[in-house]
Amino acid sequence: MSFSKHSHQRNFVPLYLRHPHIRVVGVTDDVDVSPQQRAVNVQWANDLDVPYVEGVERGLELDDVDIVSIGCEIERRAAVAELAALAGKHLWIDKFLGATVAECDSVVAAVVDAGVSAIVPSYAYGELVRRSRKVLDDGQLGELLGVHVDIMFSKGWPRPIPEGDRDRPFLPPGRWKFPDIKRELLTVGAYAIGLIQACCGPIRQVYGHAGAFFFPEHAALGAEDFGTLTMVDDGGRTASLCAGRIGVATDAMGGPSRAWLVGTEGSALVDVRQPAIHAMVRRQIVEADYAPTADDPMQWASGPPLLGAPIRPDAGLAEGLEDLVNAIDEGRSPHYSVRQARDNMEILIAGYRSIVGGTPVALPLSV
Repeated sequence: MSFSKHSHQRNFVPLYLRHPHIRVVGVTDDVDVSPQQRAVNVQWANDLDVPYVEGVERGLELDDVDIVSIGCEIERRAAVAELAALAGKHLWIDKFLGATVAECDSVVAAVVDAGVSAIVPSYAYGELVRRSRKVLDDGQLGELLGVHVDIMFSKGWPRPIPEGDRDRPFLPPGRWKFPDIKRELLTVGAYAIGLIQACCGPIRQVYGHAGAFFFPEHAALGAEDFGTLTMVDDGGRTASLCAGRIGVATDAMGGPSRAWLVGTEGSALVDVRQPAIHAMVRRQIVEADYAPTADDPMQWASGPPLLGAPIRPDAGLAEGLEDLVNAIDEGRSPHYSVRQARDNMEILIAGYRSIVGGTPVALPLSV
């Protein structure tokens, strides 16, 4: 459902086409989407040789639809997920259930009431989470004391920030995406929180920092392109993260993706980019014959030039899809379901409230 430019729907299609038990049978979206969005949807339908159905309700009426892949804007996602669950469809949801905790709660309730399987695949199936869990499960670190995660994207060209935009008030949570930018602590930080959820207990306190900018587009709105969160779980463990979009040529491998695990008997660095120690000549990237396209200046659908490649560049989406298919066959919930995704969003919103207020925020949120 929908090929919004803010979503990863385009990345999911190859997974569906390769899976032996899945076939794409149609593309749908709301009747009142913009002409530009409709054109993108229609083009994808044509490329896939399937019908484009105007109106999500009509799309859900197709007899051969079992799973709905939801890739619309975050502000529309909860309503679509609830509608699809009510129609008895299983759900593959791109990253966020909704724009607020209340919307996320509504999706969880709809999935439970309908008895369908629903997965948010982006957070718990990737190589960084798998390796980190293996280190912890081996037991060599002893009891876990704390976790730090760095996940940052070396995308977009940083530029000087105009003096008048340096001290703008930080934009409160609520509006997440704009035509030319995304809230990057939300967009990138969610991956780091997924790893923290896999390693720690329920988070009980969040303290956030943001406000330094790489990109004038973000600074002009007071909407972060980079931020940090420090958290405490129900067992007193400390977890922290740095997340955001830090610009082309800041890293040879497209951006750091690593976790530090600290235990009573030892500590470990898990780095999926590898090697952990590397050298780069920044000029090789800056002077490369490369420029983002005019319709994707912040590189939501593309990447920077790389001077190397990770040994196993696996976001885990194929494993997530297999988990969803098995969950449907076995009548269970996927290993990372809408409940964990709901908690992920609550942690992020608490972080934004902390940034605005300048103080730690306790979880669960009261409103």
